[in-house]
Amino acid sequence: MKNSLIWLGLGILMGIFMHSLWIKDQPETWKPVLEKTDFNYLDYSVENVIKEINRIRDEIRGQKSADPDGPLSRTMSLLMQLEYYYLPITEARQLIYDADRLVSLHRTDDARAKLIQAQNRLARVEKTKKNHAIKKSIAKLDALIKKAVLEIDGPYRESTARLEAAGAEANLMLLKGELVLSGT
Repeated sequence: MKNSLIWLGLGILMGIFMHSLWIKDQPETWKPVLEKTDFNYLDYSVENVIKEINRIRDEIRGQKSADPDGPLSRTMSLLMQLEYYYLPITEARQLIYDADRLVSLHRTDDARAKLIQAQNRLARVEKTKKNHAIKKSIAKLDALIKKAVLEIDGPYRESTARLEAAGAEANLMLLKGELVLSGT
């Protein structure tokens, strides 16, 4: 009887050991905790700077001094790039990443809302710029976001793959910003 219990105990331990070897745990990627993000402070700051530069330009033109338009125009151009390209794309990228985190928390309705918010932000940029390269770049990102919205209720891996593709495209747009803005 005692030998039987020992063999049974060893058999159970061996079974547990073998079972643990056969199980293939696929580690889930870690998603950081979702934090509330907002970029309004950047938008307002840029708008205020643009207004101030316009006021200074008008003041200098009234004094009829040396040509102020060169440096002020270049500064204004850089601020316009910031307001109409870099900030909206950065905001869209953050919204995509937030949606990805929400999907991992199984909050697909909230994730969908974030993606729609990103689409709306991109639509405002597309309406304001005439640059064909910007429109093409934004249309590509918008198409990736639309695919992510459509597949958000689908299998987890596919929906996160779409979100990661959209996030990677937004990153790429920010990295190659000078090329896109120059129209090449």
